Amino acid sequence: MTRPLRQDAAERREKLLQAAQAAFARDGLDAPLHLIAEQAGVGRATLYRNFADRSELALAVFLKQIDDLAGRTRARLDDPDVFIWFLEQMTRLMLDSAGLSSAIRDLKDEALAPIRQGLKAAGAEALAVSQAAGRVRPDLSVEDIRVLALMLGAPSRTAPAKAREALSLRSLALVLDAVRPRGEAA
Repeated sequence: MTRPLRQDAAERREKLLQAAQAAFARDGLDAPLHLIAEQAGVGRATLYRNFADRSELALAVFLKQIDDLAGRTRARLDDPDVFIWFLEQMTRLMLDSAGLSSAIRDLKDEALAPIRQGLKAAGAEALAVSQAAGRVRPDLSVEDIRVLALMLGAPSRTAPAKAREALSLRSLALVLDAVRPRGEAA
């Protein structure tokens, strides 16, 4: 059983995550780790006490982004189109985090489980709200969120950098069309 971090240790970890997120966004996944530590105002030893390697740091940054998305999604649960918004935000997250994908792609399934669970949890309530309002198909299930995430994230993982945004937005348009309810047959 792991103990919760002391407040000062938790604050240092949070500063490291913020610095890493900014560095990865600015410089890509190859951002020097010693500069991330410096930006966070901690030493390299503190960075490595918290994160064994670059992949572990990238995974933690991505999990933090998913937690942030979950919080923003919960704050919008009064919007009947919250699931559509969630899919749009998930697409933007994956597009903005394209470099992180390469770092975590080769991790074992158990290491990736928190990402899958986080996306599923973030989208579950949003899906229920939008289904109740008739804004998305009633046959969508919580399990479909993983399928949708894989579809929306594919361009970020596979497309050349110059084409990523256009392909991501096209994928989003196709997914949004697929999740909306169909009109009555004539």
